[in-house]
Amino acid sequence: MLEKTDNDLPKANDEKVSDETSIPITKKEDKSTKIPIKPSVEAVTEEQAEEIEAVVEKQHEESVKTVEEAVEATKATGGTAYKDSTTDTEGKEQEFEGMDPRKILDNFSEALRNKPIQSLKKTVEALTKAFEKEMTALKTIQRQAFIDEGGNEEAFYFNPPLLKDFNNLVRRYKSDRSKYYKSVEEKQQKSLEERLALIEELKGLISIEQDINATYKQFKDLQKRWKETGQVPRIEANNVWKTYHHHVGHFYDFLHLNRELRELDFKFNLEQKLKICEQAEALAAMEDIPKAFRHLQTLHKKWKDELGPVDKEHSEEVWQRFSEATKIVHDKRRYFIKNQEIIFEENLVKKRAVLLQMEELLVKEFNPKTNINNFSKTYNGLREAFFAIGKVPEKQRNDLWSDFKRTSNRFSKKRNRFYKTLKKEYTINVAKRTALIEQAEILKDQTNHKETTPQIIALQKQWKMAGPVRKEDFIKLNEKFRGLCNEYFETKDTNRNQQNEIQKENIKEKMKLLTTLKEVISSDNKFNEKDIDSMLSKWNTIGYIPRNKMSINKDFLTLVDKAYKIIGLSSGDITQKNYLNKLDSIKEDDNSIRKEVQSLNRRIGEIKQEIIQLETNLQFFGKNQDKNPIVIKVHEDIVQHQKRLDSLEEKKLLVKSLING
Repeated sequence: MLEKTDNDLPKANDEKVSDETSIPITKKEDKSTKIPIKPSVEAVTEEQAEEIEAVVEKQHEESVKTVEEAVEATKATGGTAYKDSTTDTEGKEQEFEGMDPRKILDNFSEALRNKPIQSLKKTVEALTKAFEKEMTALKTIQRQAFIDEGGNEEAFYFNPPLLKDFNNLVRRYKSDRSKYYKSVEEKQQKSLEERLALIEELKGLISIEQDINATYKQFKDLQKRWKETGQVPRIEANNVWKTYHHHVGHFYDFLHLNRELRELDFKFNLEQKLKICEQAEALAAMEDIPKAFRHLQTLHKKWKDELGPVDKEHSEEVWQRFSEATKIVHDKRRYFIKNQEIIFEENLVKKRAVLLQMEELLVKEFNPKTNINNFSKTYNGLREAFFAIGKVPEKQRNDLWSDFKRTSNRFSKKRNRFYKTLKKEYTINVAKRTALIEQAEILKDQTNHKETTPQIIALQKQWKMAGPVRKEDFIKLNEKFRGLCNEYFETKDTNRNQQNEIQKENIKEKMKLLTTLKEVISSDNKFNEKDIDSMLSKWNTIGYIPRNKMSINKDFLTLVDKAYKIIGLSSGDITQKNYLNKLDSIKEDDNSIRKEVQSLNRRIGEIKQEIIQLETNLQFFGKNQDKNPIVIKVHEDIVQHQKRLDSLEEKKLLVKSLING
């Protein structure tokens, strides 16, 4: 029932993708960098705090993602904001190296006051290393002075107040950090309890006796709440997720009586997973490998926590596609980690090549015929390609960014100059088009159509050649010009239609016949079915009438229905009469008869298919279900469809009799 998930497949687990999307991978600590202070006596041990810290640091990196992307210049050149952790630690050590011990204490105290406790690990390590170095140097100096003054080396005691103050700060840091990670652990435990409660609620949905649509709505709400719950302890994450999806499968089995809902959900899940596959394949083609890997983590989380299963026919295929794209990104990431410097050099060459293309593009001169939109699109494409390439060696970053900014400024200035020139041309073209509108205003009321029509056509040709203007101006001017031209031709057509004497006579005849029918209905004289049939037949023999008078046909047919009711015809007989009248009106038109037959066949086929579907649905219900409201409704629908089918079959016989003469 269940399709494959991230936890089930080696491609995801190979790189711990599914774990990272629930609980980030715990980083291994370098024992040599730990602060040489005894662990704080807290509920959370030093080792546990180290492990949880690695988790939260990972989350913190993801939370500032949007800020990183905002620093466009740094992102474009792989600037200092994107150094790896080793470089960060070395930088901090260099920052505090040689600093006065009192100043080191001040920095430590300020960091504890103003910075998040979970972000201080590398800072504290660097401060500790710098402080120890200064204390060692000071101890050496004081020991030597003590000996020089005649003191016994073994009696030398070194315990300055600064050392005590520093140890107090370290203990405070340890205590605060342990409390923080203890709260993280408590939150994860609470999320675990919430998810277990949701699983129990999911299990209970199967036993609720209510409308299936209401149950399905509850299920979708439960899925939403599942997605909104926080992270759970890593040791429980995989088991809880598998349990949840196991019961999701049971719920879909429960929905087998309403296949339509299940198939719609399967279809939605398949569509979304195919989109994720496309996005993953796009990531596999990205040059910025770290960014691609971060985005892949997000895709795995969405696949795992936000989407349900798909039908068995596509389950293996869609997962295999996603897994293959994932493997490509992982392979590229492994290669990137091993060959960063080489890749940075290659990126530098690529970015230089893109800059060269941008420079070559700017050499081209703009003129009134230049398609500025296409030109800008090409330039922006190169600009996006530049940003997509990734980091370059640190020594070349500033120079590369300066070259890029210089090229961008040149493009902006050149485009602005072009727009100023274009604005002047637009002003001239607006004046030309306004003059053409004034001429059309004069010609629109002319009655000598033989002479005026060529002049209007000539104005239309000049309008096409009048040159470009701003889009807003063109819409306004074009609407006015076309309105004047349309008004002229409509007046011309009206005058020509007024000469159609045949249509005038036809409308007169129909008016007379309509009046006669009104008089027959309102008089006390009796009339029979043949009288009405005769009038209807005569009406059908009258030819076309002006389009603006077509409503008279509706008025006449309304009176015909009224007359039939007066003489006692049933609604069914009147409907049949109307249909026979329709056939009588098209009997001389083979094309209309053919279309009517096609329409009947199509409608008959649709109703038959609906009846088959309803009868098939009944098979899903067991025996002794005759009193089930759903079963009763299905039987009623079948009866109604059968009546419609019989009526259409009768109409089809009438058409056949018309064809056979």
